[in-house]
Amino acid sequence: MRIYIMILGFLSLFLNFPQTSFSQDSKERQVVLELNKQKEKSQDEVEKELVSRHLKMQQKSTRKRIKKSLREAERRKKGKHPQPWWDRWFNRKQQKKRRKRI
Repeated sequence: MRIYIMILGFLSLFLNFPQTSFSQDSKERQVVLELNKQKEKSQDEVEKELVSRHLKMQQKSTRKRIKKSLREAERRKKGKHPQPWWDRWFNRKQQKKRRKRI
């Protein structure tokens, strides 16, 4: 019985001690935030470099087609027609070239 009382006393003693925790102060938080921002910037720069390198490997006609489709996509996002009205009015529709059958 005496052992149980001693164990219970030790448990209650340890549970009553205040828990100390070391929190970050504002300077440390700011340093961490700045490091995260730098990581994001470096990731953006790497991504831009990869895209530009990919475009450089393409042929000129392919690059033009990619740029044209990106412009059309931006116009669609804004809720506009993919081609401006003057393009639709004054340019002929390009018909598909037909192969000659032999």
